[in-house]
Amino acid sequence: MLTPLRPLKSDEKAVFDLVVRENVHLQAIDVPLLMGFARASAGLFKVDSAGDFERLARVAMSFATKLRISPQSRVNPLTLARRYADQHIGPKPWDRIRGEDDNDNDDEDK
Repeated sequence: MLTPLRPLKSDEKAVFDLVVRENVHLQAIDVPLLMGFARASAGLFKVDSAGDFERLARVAMSFATKLRISPQSRVNPLTLARRYADQHIGPKPWDRIRGEDDNDNDDEDK
């Protein structure tokens, strides 16, 4: 199991441990980035201004992307598109039913 290089605060340690537990691909070389992610993520709950929140969120997302723990980093876009395409049952929203467009203005013709 991975451990931080320096002691983390309890909320930062909780984020660190959760990410390590849920992402088995992480290695010892990832620990410094993971510590940065844990600190930025835990800090999001303590900020008072929108500017500080935005700055920390950008830092956290940057770390998450580099560590490949964000959803878009873990899923191949083509696989994801196929998964959503296979889920849909019935006509696609953009497909019009034949004959329906001929009857759209029936009330105006009378």
